[in-house]
Amino acid sequence: MGSEHDREHPAAAGASLPGAFKGRFRFVDRAVQATAALSDQLSAFICAFLIVVTTVAMIIYQAGIAIAWLDDLLRMLLIWLVYLGTVSLCLHNDHIAMDAAYLRMPARMRRWVDVLVALLGIALCGFVAKIGYDSFRQALEFGERLGSGDLPSWPQDLVIPVCFGLMAVAYVSHLLSIIRGRQVRAPSEAERAAQL
Repeated sequence: MGSEHDREHPAAAGASLPGAFKGRFRFVDRAVQATAALSDQLSAFICAFLIVVTTVAMIIYQAGIAIAWLDDLLRMLLIWLVYLGTVSLCLHNDHIAMDAAYLRMPARMRRWVDVLVALLGIALCGFVAKIGYDSFRQALEFGERLGSGDLPSWPQDLVIPVCFGLMAVAYVSHLLSIIRGRQVRAPSEAERAAQL
């Protein structure tokens, strides 16, 4: 069992891990940070592209020209933008939290809640990624099309297995950070106030 200091300061507890574990955690940390950066950059690119395509669509529609597949493209870009954004939130551990109840819990209970949330996140995101992959594979196999009939549906269907798979990885990283005893992000104002 850890000392009283380790329980009070969980980040210090991770410092006492054997060298092999530290190296593995550093590798996981770097991989998660790289994935978060890639997700952020893809989100920014898709957002910029979505703005351009939406502007062009508005100009085209104002000119009285209708392009059936343009709505499908805009919808697909918006779906990718939303789900890549959720990946980034999960990788940075910035998703919605119940701070009012969580911060009033004792530190040991918060740790158990964190472990439970991480395990549920891994299970649920992994399950949705598996179901999404099955749907993606079926769309690819049968050559399904989006509403206009002009674009294939698989690029839109790919978002679920990719993004939920990455969210499952984010929850694995979060679980490892709990085990290691390190903070994933800077504490919020409410968290700092609760520690006083």
